[in-house]
Amino acid sequence: MKKKAPTRGAQLRYLEAGLEVLGSKGYAGLKLATVCEAVGATTGSFYHAFPNWAEYTSALIRHWRTEKSDRFIGSAREIADPIERLAFLVEIALRLPHASEAAIRVWAALDPSVQAIQIEADEERRAFIAEAYFEATNDRALAEQYATVAMFLLVGYESGTHQSPEALAWAFHVFVDKGLSENPGRAATLD
Repeated sequence: MKKKAPTRGAQLRYLEAGLEVLGSKGYAGLKLATVCEAVGATTGSFYHAFPNWAEYTSALIRHWRTEKSDRFIGSAREIADPIERLAFLVEIALRLPHASEAAIRVWAALDPSVQAIQIEADEERRAFIAEAYFEATNDRALAEQYATVAMFLLVGYESGTHQSPEALAWAFHVFVDKGLSENPGRAATLD
């Protein structure tokens, strides 16, 4: 009897569960049994959805990149006004699954293929932020500096031991407002 192909819905349940496990248990907790428990399914069901653990983890990091980075950037591209786009990017940054992203950074330190995807996502984020700042300020050097420091804020928050979402929100808003005020011709705030 021919094995039925897994549904995309079944695969997505395991991928979303993997991100939840990363967020709640860290990279060390990303195990087959833990993912199956999070889905409420058996290992047999897992192996129907994915042929092996390596293919699953490869799909998991690609899923993170697509759903938690690329999709958000795609939504931000639709916003024409650069100041509104920066405000939207701040809201995205505040809603990211920070615990999952921190676990992915640990995973990336141990797995070169994950590291490559994580670096690509970080660089795409940084470049997109820089472009929005450039459009808002018309100063390329300032835009590059602000985008790089915005990534420092994000990565530092995700990697830190003291996490205050309120403090992160405050820091991003102050930081963006400061960047926009550096250009008197486009002075505006994110209010």
